[in-house]
Amino acid sequence: MPEHEATDVLHAFQRYTEAFQARDPHAVAQHFHEPAFFITPGEARALPTIAAVEQEYARVMAGMPPDYARTEFGPLTEHWLGDDLAMVSGSGSWKNRAGEDMIPFGMTYTLRRVDGAWRIVVAAIHAPDGGAGR
Repeated sequence: MPEHEATDVLHAFQRYTEAFQARDPHAVAQHFHEPAFFITPGEARALPTIAAVEQEYARVMAGMPPDYARTEFGPLTEHWLGDDLAMVSGSGSWKNRAGEDMIPFGMTYTLRRVDGAWRIVVAAIHAPDGGAGR
């Protein structure tokens, strides 16, 4: 696979994280595939439409701590599953305004390229030390 494809996947993921940090569920939803899945340690949710993704992220954002300031990520790893299918995994932490860790987490996202754009098919949030290749 050409090297630029890997950069495209990480850039797509970065645009998604920027929308999340802006607390904009509508913008977040535009980065998802139809259908998509959202998995956390407590539940797995099928999100059949972009509107369902927007509703789910609005719920997540409404429950965020009031002093959330940003999300900080450790190194991200790409795992290629095919020419148009890749995973991005790593860990991160929600930070408060003082820069302190609030909620550390691990993450594994599966993205699929559709019509030239990378879309999130599965967003899995897990323990910080879990994920692909661990």
